[in-house]
Amino acid sequence: MSNAPSANPNRTSVVLMRRMTKRFRAVTALDRVDFEINPHEIVGLVGENGAGKSTLMKILVGLYHPDAGEFLINGKAISFKDSNDAMRHGIGMVFQDGCMIHNLSILDNVFLGHEEHFIKYGLMDKKRMRDECVKILAKVKVELDPDTLIRNVTSAEKQMVEIARLLWLLRFYGAENPVMILDEPTTVLQEQEVKTLFDTLRELKKSSSIILISHRLEEVIANSDRVVIFKDGKYIAQMPSANADIHQIEELMVGRGMLGNHYIEDKQREPAQRFRLELENVYKRGSFQPLSLSLREGEIISLVGLIGSGKEELCRCILGLAHFDGGRVLVEGKERNFRTPSDAIACGIGHVPIDRRNEGLALDYSVVSNINMLILRQLGRYGLIAPWRERENAGHWVDEIRVKTPSVYVKCGNLSGGNQQKVVIAKWLSSGVKILILDHPTRGIDIGAKEEIYKRIRLLSEAGMSLIIMCDTLEEDIGLGNRLVIMKDGSVTREVECSKEAKPTPRDIIEAIV
Repeated sequence: MSNAPSANPNRTSVVLMRRMTKRFRAVTALDRVDFEINPHEIVGLVGENGAGKSTLMKILVGLYHPDAGEFLINGKAISFKDSNDAMRHGIGMVFQDGCMIHNLSILDNVFLGHEEHFIKYGLMDKKRMRDECVKILAKVKVELDPDTLIRNVTSAEKQMVEIARLLWLLRFYGAENPVMILDEPTTVLQEQEVKTLFDTLRELKKSSSIILISHRLEEVIANSDRVVIFKDGKYIAQMPSANADIHQIEELMVGRGMLGNHYIEDKQREPAQRFRLELENVYKRGSFQPLSLSLREGEIISLVGLIGSGKEELCRCILGLAHFDGGRVLVEGKERNFRTPSDAIACGIGHVPIDRRNEGLALDYSVVSNINMLILRQLGRYGLIAPWRERENAGHWVDEIRVKTPSVYVKCGNLSGGNQQKVVIAKWLSSGVKILILDHPTRGIDIGAKEEIYKRIRLLSEAGMSLIIMCDTLEEDIGLGNRLVIMKDGSVTREVECSKEAKPTPRDIIEAIV
């Protein structure tokens, strides 16, 4: 492990940033940070939300201007005017939320703003555009018709199209060793898609340098050459990935050890005997076969299985987003029939979706509006909503869930991923639900925010809420659940008890999944 980055004396760094400082009023987002990128390497950049990673990258791509510090590209001092200037110097970024226009084709998105390059004799040469698009898509292992609308491609394909566009732009401006910055590129990808992405990045590394920002430390260590750690706006350390230890990185990021009681197992409670939800021989044609499942008061069930196992469609039916073709659903002993999500909500069932930004939140609305979204009628009288009641209720849940925000009137889109997730949970708690389905609740958030989510899950269970969770890793499923319900090919193949005294290992479970 190294305490300070230093340039390799045998070659010139592609990027060298020294003593970079950036302040936003009274907040110092970057405090004299050093950062280096060498030719043909993948650098993993890690740190909690607010550590300074995004601020430094926005300086690197010309979106922010530093208050102090020195910036060298290929050994020459430089200052970017804007992101186009950075692109002309061979530096670009694929943002976590994407920048694709969904009602345009792949071809239109890839060459947007650069169509004049394909004009010949005053006419657009569409054939040359398509040929160029096919060629650049092939570099990222994507075989799609360039005329396909972006809204009709998968999340993984969209991610790769963005990388292809960035690669073309950097080559278009003649960068000798371009720098590609990828912000949480695997958040929306499945296991095989993640493998394809990293296979592609290793190939691109031969002609580029890549900065990989991710909260998935296992992926960073496995797919980078070097890991750089930030905390509280400062450079903390770096280490070769070959020598990296995930627990050491977590401790450097968070400032304390994360070993031992990682999933707060000592707070796991024994569920009550009363059933909150009972599914009797429910099925959906083409998705899952007849199955029965019960969820008790205060119980946490981890629903485990590969994509296509039927677990996602089962949860959609419970939530009223899809419909069972047969069987009975009982909520607290009463038979129910959910035809819409509103029916499920009325029965006290809530949902924290995997895509919190598009499905869980109204990003352009404030924290107060999002938290109160489901209970507006309760906050007013005679058809009028009382602003003070809105503010008071939102303030209560912000304090209760520990949402880090300067005000309840801040737009949710301006919060970190972990705090956005907390607002989604606060919205459902405010509505008084008794059953909560959590779909990958810690995806795309840092290790410190994960720990807070784990604590909140334990507190909800302790208060008697019943939870169904689908997690990013088997370790998380096992660590949090009272019981694992394993699905494969549309059937429940096994149920495994997970007491806090005796937890199975991932190896014990894998055979039942695959």
